[in-house]
Amino acid sequence: MSYWLDSNQSYTGSPAQRDFWCDTPADIENLPTASAEGVQQGDDTVSCQKCEKGSTCLCIKPTGLYILDSTDTWVKAKKEE
Repeated sequence: MSYWLDSNQSYTGSPAQRDFWCDTPADIENLPTASAEGVQQGDDTVSCQKCEKGSTCLCIKPTGLYILDSTDTWVKAKKEE
């Protein structure tokens, strides 16, 4: 299990607002938040650094989008009906 930064991300806002990818929903608990660093993934010392609210994480399996909300919590985005 792991997570990583989207290497194709273009910074239009703050560089602390990041786009992550992860393998499974279990990886979400290892992501950084605005108030806490995440769990370091191997030699990667960047993706574990604190990030701003509004950051996103795309989960691969099962597919889902998570967003760091205003309460500094990673939440799964709901589909609009």
